[in-house]
Amino acid sequence: MNIERPNAQPLSSEEIAHLETLRAVVEKALEDGRFSIYESERIQSLIWADGKVTYEELRTVNETVTSVMGNLLPELEWRSYR
Repeated sequence: MNIERPNAQPLSSEEIAHLETLRAVVEKALEDGRFSIYESERIQSLIWADGKVTYEELRTVNETVTSVMGNLLPELEWRSYR
């Protein structure tokens, strides 16, 4: 599937550095094949740091999970509210 983004602007060096940090955090989190609550919150805080979620951030997380896990999905740790 080819996705066209005609209004996309080139990424700044700061945005590229942010995406590399995000990629590294996701790779580290997936070393054990799962996302803990802490790891999920860390990733979310990186994504929302500027108050918005970008296509590039979502693509970075998706591509990193796929490159580390292949066709397997990572386990997710859930909070239990009792």
